[in-house]
Amino acid sequence: MSFLAPVDWCIIFGYIALIIGLGIYLSKKATKNTESYFVAGRGLPWWLLGTSIVATTFAADTPLAVSGLVRSKGIAGNWYWWSGAAAGMLGVFFYSRLWRRSKIITDTQFAELRYSGKSASALRGFRALYFSLVYNAIVMGWVMLAMAKILGGVLGIPKWQGVAFCFVVAVIYTSLSGLWGVVITDFVEFCTAMFTSILLAIIAVSKSGGMVNILANLRTTMGAEKAMNITAIVPLHSALLPIGFFFIYIGLQWWTTGNTDGGSYFAQRMLAAKNEKHARLGFLWGNIAHYCLRTWPWIVVGLVAIVAFPHLEDPEMGYIKVMLKFLPAGLLGLALAGFLAAFLSTIDTQLNWGASYLINDFYRRFLVKNASERHYIRASIIATLIIAAIGALVTFMMTSIYGAWTIITSINAGIGLVYLLRWYWWRINAWSEISAITTSVIMSAYLAIFTTIKFPQTLLYIIPVSVGVWVTVTLLTPPASNKKLITFYKLVRPGGPGWKRIRAQIPGTEKDRIGWSNLKGFIAAVIATYSTLIGVGKIILGQALPGILLLCITGVMGYLIYRVFTETGKITPAPLG
Repeated sequence: MSFLAPVDWCIIFGYIALIIGLGIYLSKKATKNTESYFVAGRGLPWWLLGTSIVATTFAADTPLAVSGLVRSKGIAGNWYWWSGAAAGMLGVFFYSRLWRRSKIITDTQFAELRYSGKSASALRGFRALYFSLVYNAIVMGWVMLAMAKILGGVLGIPKWQGVAFCFVVAVIYTSLSGLWGVVITDFVEFCTAMFTSILLAIIAVSKSGGMVNILANLRTTMGAEKAMNITAIVPLHSALLPIGFFFIYIGLQWWTTGNTDGGSYFAQRMLAAKNEKHARLGFLWGNIAHYCLRTWPWIVVGLVAIVAFPHLEDPEMGYIKVMLKFLPAGLLGLALAGFLAAFLSTIDTQLNWGASYLINDFYRRFLVKNASERHYIRASIIATLIIAAIGALVTFMMTSIYGAWTIITSINAGIGLVYLLRWYWWRINAWSEISAITTSVIMSAYLAIFTTIKFPQTLLYIIPVSVGVWVTVTLLTPPASNKKLITFYKLVRPGGPGWKRIRAQIPGTEKDRIGWSNLKGFIAAVIATYSTLIGVGKIILGQALPGILLLCITGVMGYLIYRVFTETGKITPAPLG
């Protein structure tokens, strides 16, 4: 049964027409060559770059998963992803400029920029296939699952029809427009999705009698103790999220799992920046928007869902139930268009990024090396279709969005430290990455199949084993050739004590340093992010004084960040001969 009125359908189809029209319009600009298709001709300004980053992480799955987390683990359950703010700011101040200096097309191409020999080629090919077809399929699977849940809840259609709709709409304009189409539609989609999520939160709170009434009803419905656990931002005494889990998130997970150096599609955006300044500013804006702007509308709707639907079987459907209950005709269609925007802003990136791996790092590198640019563009479109089809199939194997999130975190556990060090320590080699990736995948599979250990305790087993294996492998295998290391250092100029041995062989690099300003900027940015995140939450939950004090801290930290950016001076170091 459909809950949509004719005006809702007009809004939804009008939005689809707008997005596809933009894709067609941008197709000529994006299909000149693979550089224009995958890194937008390296001409992205910081505001478009950063908005595209946050739009990519604002999928249809995130509002559903976050509101579900509020119900099952309390507001503090969001530290699972809030802890990533530290890694994001690390990327801003220590890695964003290095990515832009590398001048590669994909972060997988980094393998042959940084390492040498057959192991570098093997790593590049392995990463291209693994991340585009396996890793990427899991991500697209949960994104399509979320949109299928939304379409099923609103339109009453079966899962396969929802997935088919997602597949068709996504591949049409992604395959046509390349990265230019992705980032420009990302901007439109982010504005649409943010507006509708804030609007839903305001209307839901208003029609529920205000936030004070919602919190009072939460205590009545769930009991005072459980209500307190649900609304705790930091879980000091929460029965829903053990304090040990919280410490795993903030003390271990953020720097040991995933793309800790700002890789994957984040790197793709930085590689597409106009210059290093735009890369750094764009990544900073992307992180601020990701953690400080998006969070609380979803959490507020999650609290409303608990009060309005206390016995919901699927916690992730609470967000959709609130939409259907509180939004009138017209606004419901707008909200669904916002979900469609959020879905497309992620799926288009996953498709374009995955295709860049398949074509630039596998097909062009190993199979067809000297074809025309037109040939590679056609191959990229075909790769987009293949990746989308695989993602759609994986969707049918999933039932929980949050469960899929934890799978990705587990198979990435232990890899993050390699990604951090490969830029700042000459001794890291291709086998370091290969052994880290394979060990983490094997350990994750073993714990899932043969034990009853659950996430995040699994990280306490996977990370030590993975790190132990890749450190041992690193020390037992030869480093990249001296010539390769010198060439890499001349191009990227990372600085720091980890390159002292190589730097000594290059005239004019004695003063290359990482810089205290980067460290000061990183610390200030992390404090500013969390003081904003917690401060806004305190105000929303009726604790105005601590919230205002935290926002004052944000102001001070913001000034320090501004000083760091202005003190940096000339961003690009003098070229080395």
